[in-house]
Order: sequence, then structure tokens, then C-alpha cells
Amino acid sequence: MNRPFVGSLAVLIVAAGYFVLARVQEARVPDAEEWSRAAQEVRSRWEADDWVLFSPAWAHAGAPWLAGLPMDIAEKTDWYEASKHPRVFVVASAPERSPTPPEGWRVLETIPLDRVTVHLWAPPEGETLAWDGRRHLEAARVSRGLGPQQVPCDTFRNGRWHCGAPHPWQNVGLIDRDIDGRVREVIWAHARDQGEPLEIAWQDLPEARRLTVHWGLTQRAVEQDTGSPVVAEVLLGDRVVARQTLDIHESGWFRHDIPLTGHEGRSFRIRITARRNQDRQFCFTADLWR
Repeated sequence: MNRPFVGSLAVLIVAAGYFVLARVQEARVPDAEEWSRAAQEVRSRWEADDWVLFSPAWAHAGAPWLAGLPMDIAEKTDWYEASKHPRVFVVASAPERSPTPPEGWRVLETIPLDRVTVHLWAPPEGETLAWDGRRHLEAARVSRGLGPQQVPCDTFRNGRWHCGAPHPWQNVGLIDRDIDGRVREVIWAHARDQGEPLEIAWQDLPEARRLTVHWGLTQRAVEQDTGSPVVAEVLLGDRVVARQTLDIHESGWFRHDIPLTGHEGRSFRIRITARRNQDRQFCFTADLWR
């Protein structure tokens, strides 16, 4: 058999293989009818405060059929945030139609369709979200250091606390920002300058067994060579119960779990300081669990 013929035959075989593989892959991809069926299954079972995720991430191609329902279409699932919901629907397609639930999560129902499987999961038992600081920002007391005193920031406008005249970025407010590999809904609390502390405090909160705080710097902040490290603290009364120094290039969404006893947690403060505040875009969330 001559070499040109063998070479041509090999090319044809490879091409045929790719063609077959493409057809197989295409046969596994859900079409509009399949996404619509999956959405109907979710909507028929929907209850208040449910949540929708997708497996794998590209399966959020089905999101338009679930329009109007709260969902997470980020490439990286935040299972902590998902656990705040009593039930989570996982809309799954090949090659991850049978994802494994995180540790402690419970499988409530599995609905297989032709090219999509709808899973209904519930977070671990034993804990319930009692309070989410993002939903109670207007009730916060925000203040800044001025010499030895803390001066109230008493201008609340368009969902943001300002210390004096409204400022485009020197404020405390709800925002979506890219932190540690995904866009998160967070409380923006840009550090102030000259080591002047910025404090966000809440009072008269529900009793709980644990306070969980997450914080970190935005992606833009960690990419800059400006400013100085940010020191973040959680205080119960005058007692510091969590403290972390974030270097100017330190990426992460850092979690701090603080056990509470008695009436602890009915009030707490977040304090942020930096010697030089250029690009020190600090963000956080705070939750109480009972």
C-alpha cells in the first residue's frame, strides 16, 4: 500500500471520527424544548425562597427559560450563599448530569429528562439563617474616626451611607463586585485614609448561635500597587473576636465563624483601617445563624 494512499486514509478516518464525536456531543446538548421541560419541572415545584443553580456552569444556557426565578449563573458556585435557601434546584446537563451534593446536603428529588436532569437539594439540617446584614444596611450605624472620636455618617442616599457630602466611592453600600473568582453581592466599605477607622455597627439583632463574616478585596484592588494593607476586625462590644490584615495583593473571600452565647451577637461592629487608602476596595458580608 503506497504512502500517499495511507496518509489520505488516515486523514479520512480522523475526520470521520471528529464528525461522529460532534454528532454525539450535539445529541447530548439540550434544545429549547428540553430546557422548557426542565423549567416547567422547576416551576411546578417552586416554593418561597428556593434557589436555582446549574451543573456544569455552561448549563446556565437554560437560564432564559427560568427567567423571574432567583438563580446563580456564576461559573463558581458559592455553596455558603446557596445554604441560605431552604431548597436548591440544580439543573444539570452532560457531562455533569449527576453532580455530587456538598457534604451534609440532602437529596429531596431527582427528575431525569431526556438531556437534562433536575435535582432538588436541601442544605444541612440544624442551622437556619436568622439575619443577613445586606438586607438591613439602612439599619446600620456607620461612623468614621476623627481624632479620638467616632463621628456618625448620617447621610443615607440611594442605598448608601456617606460621611458628609455624598461621595462616589467613599461610602458604605450594597454592590456587586468581582472578588476571589466570582461576582458577589457585598457591602462596599472602602477603607479611609491616614488610619482613620471606618465602623459599621448593628444593634437590636435577633439572638443567634453564630455570627459569620466574609470579607476581601476586589479584583481591581488586588491588581493595584497602591495603598497599604487593610486591617479588618469584628467586635462584640469592645472585644475583638476576629482580626485579619489583608495585604495589598491578597486575593480571597475570607470566612470567620464566631460562636455566640447568651445575648452575644445582638450587636456587633465591623472596623476597617488603612494607613493609605488608595484602591483599598474592601467588601464584606455578615450573617447570623440560629
